[in-house]
Amino acid sequence: MADPTLLITVYVFLIGLLLALGILLAFMPYLMRRQECFSVTVPAASANDPYLRKLKRRFATIMCALTTVLFIAVSIVFYIDASKQWDTLDYFLVAGDVILIVAYYALMLVFRKKVRAYKEQQGWCADAQRASAIIGEEPPSKISFKWNLIYLVIMATTAIIGAIVYPAIPNEIPMNINLDGVVTNWMQKSPAVVVFPVIIEGFLGACFAGSHAVILRSRTWSDPGAPATSALAYGLYARAWSIFSLVFGSLLSICIGALFLLSALRLVSLSVVCIVVFVVVISMMISAMALSVVYGQVGSRVFKRMQDSKTMPEDSDEHWKAGIIYFNPEDASVFLPERFGIGWTFNWARPASWVILIGFALVVVVFIVAVRAMV
Repeated sequence: MADPTLLITVYVFLIGLLLALGILLAFMPYLMRRQECFSVTVPAASANDPYLRKLKRRFATIMCALTTVLFIAVSIVFYIDASKQWDTLDYFLVAGDVILIVAYYALMLVFRKKVRAYKEQQGWCADAQRASAIIGEEPPSKISFKWNLIYLVIMATTAIIGAIVYPAIPNEIPMNINLDGVVTNWMQKSPAVVVFPVIIEGFLGACFAGSHAVILRSRTWSDPGAPATSALAYGLYARAWSIFSLVFGSLLSICIGALFLLSALRLVSLSVVCIVVFVVVISMMISAMALSVVYGQVGSRVFKRMQDSKTMPEDSDEHWKAGIIYFNPEDASVFLPERFGIGWTFNWARPASWVILIGFALVVVVFIVAVRAMV
């Protein structure tokens, strides 16, 4: 039997993440560029507009209230289910996360409609689409995509070590455990024991390398009013997320390979494997939230000296469907920064975006089929 304290610790972390997610989503409008308010282009000077500030406060208040209600509900279920069964709590945790995300986007659409009406009322519009060129300023150097070769090194190392220790692996390898730490599924010893962790590492490496490629190939954001400073802010932002992807992708891959082999050799239990992987994933999520708060979207919080202008250098609202889906056939970019949220998105008017999406879906299907076939 597993120590119930470990399970309690895991659930406390998950409940804490629910609270952290809600707070992060609540204050997302404050992490966006000053020229964007609920996915609507506005003048930078409007960041101090009383009405827009009231909308942001109202959004944050509603999301914080919803987060508080869900946090209290999940905490009550946790207290009732402690040391009994955890099925109800699992459902509440998943439902809580889903409710927060759905409410977040639903509220964004409601407030986006209000901002668009206010924008029209104020007569805010861009006289012309302006771009900027940066001369004499070097933005932070990008993290080379070649660093992703580290995933091949990790996979090769796992395969070599697996082949060396293969004779010492018992005839049955534990694969699944329940919440009490009891093994519920075993895998018969075969060469698949060595291949299995390598396939998982390859899939994780492909996902993180893909994320890095998106960052490198994304359209670079800069503000025509202050091109050098804004480009510097975006460069720092993109560099930070590239390092984040490489560090946690490598760490997670190493943990998966090493812990699987140690578990196969019966040197560590699956409970320990789950706890270690959980700690790495939790650390990754906390780090992602910290980066979001420190840098803001496209480095908006780094770029604190933006000029307060009453004009708008660009206005691409018509290309953002529902505020989150970018569709612009005239834009050659395949990737670009999100309009409302942290990270990057696709230009769905480009065929390459659909090719990448379908390709990734096929990779996921092949990965699932391969894993199920071996297990």
